[in-house]
Amino acid sequence: MKFVVQGDLGQGAYHIGDEAMTLAAVDELSRRTGASFVLMSRDPEQTTELYGTGSMATIEFPWPPAERSAYLELVRRAAKGDRTALPATDHVWAVIEEISTADGVLIAGGGNMNSLYGWLLYERAAVGIIARELGKPLVVSGQTFGPTLLPQDRKILHELLDSAALVGAREPVSYALGFELGLGSDKLVRVLDDGSFLRSQTDPAPAGADGGLPELPADGYIAATVGPDAWREGTRTLAPFAAVLDRAAEVTGLPVYLLPHMGTLGSSDSGGDHDSHRTVLAHSRSGKLKMLPVLPVRTAVAVTAGARLVVTNRYHPAVFGLAAGVPVVSLANDAYSDIRLSGALGNWGLGDWALPQPSLSPGGVEEAVAEAWRRRDEIGQHLARLRPGFERSQATWWDAVAEVLRGVGTDDEPGTRYRGLDEAPPLSAAETWSRQATEQRALFRTLSLEIGRQWTAWDDVRSQRDVLIHERDEALREKDRILQSRTFKAARIFGRGADFARQLTGRKH
Repeated sequence: MKFVVQGDLGQGAYHIGDEAMTLAAVDELSRRTGASFVLMSRDPEQTTELYGTGSMATIEFPWPPAERSAYLELVRRAAKGDRTALPATDHVWAVIEEISTADGVLIAGGGNMNSLYGWLLYERAAVGIIARELGKPLVVSGQTFGPTLLPQDRKILHELLDSAALVGAREPVSYALGFELGLGSDKLVRVLDDGSFLRSQTDPAPAGADGGLPELPADGYIAATVGPDAWREGTRTLAPFAAVLDRAAEVTGLPVYLLPHMGTLGSSDSGGDHDSHRTVLAHSRSGKLKMLPVLPVRTAVAVTAGARLVVTNRYHPAVFGLAAGVPVVSLANDAYSDIRLSGALGNWGLGDWALPQPSLSPGGVEEAVAEAWRRRDEIGQHLARLRPGFERSQATWWDAVAEVLRGVGTDDEPGTRYRGLDEAPPLSAAETWSRQATEQRALFRTLSLEIGRQWTAWDDVRSQRDVLIHERDEALREKDRILQSRTFKAARIFGRGADFARQLTGRKH
């Protein structure tokens, strides 16, 4: 038995969250089916080396919306068997061949089914089209849908989800959008993020080995991850974030370890989150902040689980911390991040501790950190009570996924056999910073969503303009080729000769 899995692996910068979701899916399905896997990746060699699975290159789509739409239609034709749709050397043919020999296809969890990451949405749409045309069962797991969708991208998303037998939405906003797109409860279900219960690496590495736990203080530490500012919104949050972490170190008496979630694997200073962390470190005044290298995903999970507190503007540090029973305070740089982070914390009843970017200014994030630390035992107990039920819920989800991919038929639709995630009782914040964050969120999301819509609409118009300019230039070049051709020149000479002959004979046209 073999499954093809589309994740977001092997990027130029190792991305812990993306790797975690696909790896967790492989873990869960391996235990249930014993299947082999082919993981689609931008760096198949790295993926196979890291995880010991089969791997092949993903179908890469161009960034411009008009170009990716055109390419998807060619993929569609190829999936239907049109051998003239694409050159014989196009990688799509290899993907079609691989999926044709698979038993099922999984699109692992992620947050890229929107127009801001449209090329990634279309990669998944292409795999979905191929699976459907070949009659292979398809599952879409643990996703954020939207929020920003061009009309044509919304249509493609609907087509993809409609072709799946089972669809998991990892926050309420995505679940609601799924229903808005016409999905019913027979296939659309609420889930946690795929990477929530990923098995971690807990043993220290032997001397000189890679991938083990780094040496960390036995009496505790804060794990902090700070990704870059939101470039579309032009935010400037890194300096005030340093002040938040300094205050956290002061309140807790613990050192702060900056744990990057994106960058060169094993590196302590190469791009990704290291750039943000260096800026934070430069603005810190406490002397309590330290930088860690980019760690393998299971090790990063263990480091997060061992923390006493997690502070982050990235998504998966929150996911790992909550599942391990660690208090989390998050800060969203834009509406897209806010929907994901408030969804992740809200799933565990801790939505108050997911703050929007404006909360930096009046000191709301610092106050949230202080309250989370004062109530750390209460929060830990709250998370511990929820974990067994959520583990059972996720186990049932993966049971259903395995059934679909194995082609195990029953009289029920897959979604009706999996009830979905139960609503967690909220553990509310007691202080005024939470009410201020709620008031700030509405305007923050409205403005940020509008920026996203305007940006994607402009990107779409620009790409259509570029296509028209290309077509015009091609037409002009074709005109020049015709005018310079021997046939056209001969025709002109012949035409002139015919005109001259008519003039001599006095004949009219």
